[in-house]
Amino acid sequence: MKTLYCISLLLLSGLAVAEYGLHFDDSGNIIKPDQHYLIRGIKDDQDGFKKDALKNFIKAAEYGNQYAMSLIALYHMQDDNYVDSMAWFKLLDLKQFPNSDYLKDIMANLEKVSNPQQLQAAEDLKVQLSEVYGSYPTLLRREQWKKSLKFTGTHLKGYIPPFLTIQLNSGLVVTGHNVRNQVDNFIYEYQFDFSQGEVTLDDIELIETEPPESPKE
Repeated sequence: MKTLYCISLLLLSGLAVAEYGLHFDDSGNIIKPDQHYLIRGIKDDQDGFKKDALKNFIKAAEYGNQYAMSLIALYHMQDDNYVDSMAWFKLLDLKQFPNSDYLKDIMANLEKVSNPQQLQAAEDLKVQLSEVYGSYPTLLRREQWKKSLKFTGTHLKGYIPPFLTIQLNSGLVVTGHNVRNQVDNFIYEYQFDFSQGEVTLDDIELIETEPPESPKE
């Protein structure tokens, strides 16, 4: 029942919620929505608001943020929910992680203490999660975010007019051409830079990699 409730929560988490809009840092770089939710989740975790942190990590994962997915997996592991933890770990593209050996060790340890039924349940859940958090669904989610944007001078949502100019508080001016390139790069050439936001896995409280002798079903 716990797993079914978790799936429902994940699938419904993005409904009836206002989209994160277009924001820039002082250098004119767009603050990507997945980065925004990831940083919010990190702050929530540091402030002790675990449920809010998990919600924000899930929102970041909807855009394909691998780092957020790894934190969701670790959260489930902390709650002794090894089936969900393994399922989220299985979603990861470990080639994108500078500390992939660390994650591989955790995954191997979870598999060692899990029975065949748990391993199969994790694989089945991973298939369900991939329908929302896989590479193609997350690309569609990024496209959906672009289509929610609206700019002065046009009634078409998602259309970035070439004559657009945005003056930032720093005084820097960003052109429509630059905005379009950044947005399209986020959608179609998505890659999370672990240096952005200066966050690492060490920022999240981790449990020991040795689970108890009798893991929960």
